[in-house]
Parts: sequence; structure tokens; C-alpha cells
Amino acid sequence: MKAKTLLIAAATLAVGAISSQAQVYSQNVVGYVNLTVTNNGFAQLCIPLDYDGTGTNNNIVNVLGTNLPVNSVVETWNGSTFTLNQFTIPKGKTAPVWANTNQYLNPGLGFFVKNPSNFVASVTVVGTVLQGGLTNQYIGTLPGNFSMLASIAPIATGLQTGLGYTPSHGDVVEFYNQANNKGAGGYTLYNYTIAKGQTTNSWQPSEPIVGVGQGFFINTTNKNATMNSTFIVQ
Repeated sequence: MKAKTLLIAAATLAVGAISSQAQVYSQNVVGYVNLTVTNNGFAQLCIPLDYDGTGTNNNIVNVLGTNLPVNSVVETWNGSTFTLNQFTIPKGKTAPVWANTNQYLNPGLGFFVKNPSNFVASVTVVGTVLQGGLTNQYIGTLPGNFSMLASIAPIATGLQTGLGYTPSHGDVVEFYNQANNKGAGGYTLYNYTIAKGQTTNSWQPSEPIVGVGQGFFINTTNKNATMNSTFIVQ
């Protein structure tokens, strides 16, 4: 198979394309994405690349490494609460390690990173761009109405028009706004509802746009919700 290197350092993937029909691809595309977390703050992130193209080796050590500040915390959502994984120096040791080295951060899963330091934290994620028909395996699998999701591919696009999410009346999408301890973070909300004077559902105030490396919450009562798209690097 032909190999091709793709550098993804901005918020979009200029050579990428979303297609409505499944296609066969013959290129392996590798690249990187830079993730940042503000000082003394949180960021809602994701890993939009597969570590080695196998889909089986996206553990936290491989995808985030040891580049975050000591005492950083990764928080994943299990449907009712957060599961915490801290990057600390064990007693009697000199180097920090992740408390749970077997935690997997696969493409399509959103998570929080807490940066306890006084400096902006940055980590470069390297991996394979997944192509073809992409189905987010995490949607609809949690016991609650909230799921923390992300784009599987490294592209900034619309949640519905680009990532293939099928919305239902009453859906709420929430994006966390990065902030440090000197400023409020909070969420930006998008509602799928019938606006005043209208007769059909639409996104209010507009369709959510998911950025590269950005996680988000979806609150839906539709347990059969799907997120299916096709991504091909042209």
C-alpha cells in the first residue's frame, strides 16, 4: 500500500473530504495533531488519529505519552460520573507514570484533561488517519443520556452534515470552553428543536461545528442514535 505523510497542525484538514458513500482507499496516511490545555485549567479533547492503524493500541501511554505536566488528570465519562486517571510520581520513584496505563483513548471518544501547572500544556499526538466508513462506537453505549464523543477523523466539520449524526427533537450538544482558574469556562450549547415561527426541527442557534481534537457532550433520549460518515483523504 502506498504510504503518504500528512501534517495536521491547524484546526482543519485541508486535503480531507467527507463523502456520503463508502469508498475503498489504498493509501496509509499518517500525521500529527497538536493538543493544548490552558494553564491551571481543563480542556475537552479527543485523539483523532489511530496510534498504529490497528485500532488496538490506543492506550494512554501510546497516545499521550509522558509529555503532560506532573499531576495532570485525564477524565472520561462513564454515563453517570467521571473516571479519573492521574499522571503522578509514585512513592519511591523519580519519574511520573499514569495510574492506569491500560486506559484506552480511541478515536471517537471525548475526554477532559486537567492541567495543574502554571503553564500551557501541549502534547503532539501522532498516528494513522482512519479512512473509509467510520462509525462512532461510543454513541448510545452509556447508561445515561449524556455521551462524550468526538470526530474519528482529524477534520473540522458539522456534527450532522459532516460527521453523520442523526439528531432527534430535544437533543442538546455541549462544548466546553477552555478556561483557567482566573476565568469561568462553562459550556456553549446547541439545541435541536422547533424554533419560534417554524414547524420543523433545526439546530439553534446553528449546526454544531466540531473542531480537530475537540470532544463534546451529546444529551439525547434516543438510544438508537447513530453517527456514521465516510472520510477519504484526496
